[in-house]
Amino acid sequence: MIGYIVRRLLSISVTFVVVSILVFVMMHAIPGGPFDATEMPVSEAVRAKIMAQYGLDQPLYMQYLKYMWGVLHFDFGVPFQSPGETVIELLSRAWIPSLVLGGAGVLIGAPLGIILGLCAALNRNSWIDYLASALATLGLTIPVFVISMLLILVFAVWLGWLPASGWGSPESWILPIIAYAAIPLATYARYTRSAMLDTLNKPFVTVLRAKGLSERDVIFKHVLRNSAIPMVTVFLPMFIGTATGSIFVEAMFRVPGLGAYFVSSIESRDYPLEMALVLIITLMFCVAYFLADIAYALLNPRIRLGGK
Repeated sequence: MIGYIVRRLLSISVTFVVVSILVFVMMHAIPGGPFDATEMPVSEAVRAKIMAQYGLDQPLYMQYLKYMWGVLHFDFGVPFQSPGETVIELLSRAWIPSLVLGGAGVLIGAPLGIILGLCAALNRNSWIDYLASALATLGLTIPVFVISMLLILVFAVWLGWLPASGWGSPESWILPIIAYAAIPLATYARYTRSAMLDTLNKPFVTVLRAKGLSERDVIFKHVLRNSAIPMVTVFLPMFIGTATGSIFVEAMFRVPGLGAYFVSSIESRDYPLEMALVLIITLMFCVAYFLADIAYALLNPRIRLGGK
């Protein structure tokens, strides 16, 4: 187990470095820059002074090493679009809307999806199963920005019950949370149904029923637990992905979250902010998959990580 943890930590470190190099090179390979003449009409002398101030006049490898040295000391630099604060200060402010709305969407959508998938599996080939499968298919096939547009059209324009956009009041959170919850609900409904049906067909379920266990104990104490591994695989990465902001949801509902800043950092060539977002999200995904692997062994003692 310890050897497995060490290997995974080394793998995370290598992934982090490789991603940082690729993103850094790709950012600077895109034509244009943050202080081009079209973006900042100033004299060449002033532009050269600004480039020197941010170290953009140095060779690319020197810029990378200097930036990564700062990252190792938890210094992600200063965002070009908001030079009065650091990248960490900007992200700590922008993370709140994404975490609140995206996290609430997953925490609402995932349990509802599990319940929907459970009902579908226990009522296979019934109208409940067909309805759950149809809802799950629609949730996965309809783009999230289309769902957001429909929510705005129905509840904000036609009915006038909720505001169409904003972040200031709790009423404006409802529609984005519903939009965020659509994909977790659909994903978990499909995963739960598939995993439950697979487990229900295992021989040990027949043995448990033959021993006289109640159907409730068979389902909730044995079948559901053995079906949980695929759900754990999905939950942590999905939570990270949703809580770090959706470009489409935040754009549709004008939420000042990480998704909005990710788009603006690319458009304005804000290299420090763009690098910080990519590196932090990469690290969070790596840690999420690592924790999911650890959770496998806790859910199923037959799984041994790093051993025979």
